[in-house]
Amino acid sequence: MTFLTDPYRIYVYDTDAAGVVHHSNYLRYFEAGRIEFLRSIGYPYIDFQNQGIGFVPIDIQIKYKKPLREDDLYQVSAYPTLVKKASFQFKQAIIVNEEEIVSGTIMLACVKEPEFKPQPTTQPFREALIKAIPPTP
Repeated sequence: MTFLTDPYRIYVYDTDAAGVVHHSNYLRYFEAGRIEFLRSIGYPYIDFQNQGIGFVPIDIQIKYKKPLREDDLYQVSAYPTLVKKASFQFKQAIIVNEEEIVSGTIMLACVKEPEFKPQPTTQPFREALIKAIPPTP
């Protein structure tokens, strides 16, 4: 299942001197998309945080095709592609007018905070992620 956020708008504070979104901001947009995805499958991230559990990125790959600019409306897609005992991977994209302009793959590890020691996720959570993996063509 590919999850797609509601549209967001780019404001002037999101842009740099060149009038485009700085490359580092896409990581925040991807994170917001993952958080909304988790909420959509019944696992709000705040619930994990309240239990002292965090999901930290351990590998990030991003491909920039076109920049976002002030006043653009965009959406973030997110879906899991791999689920392990204490980590999982997401494929994500920034979409403008149905066109993918930035794509990324993010591997996240589950950790106990504040120690940041690896922590297995629960079986029900893993099952929910696995259920959301799109079928391969």
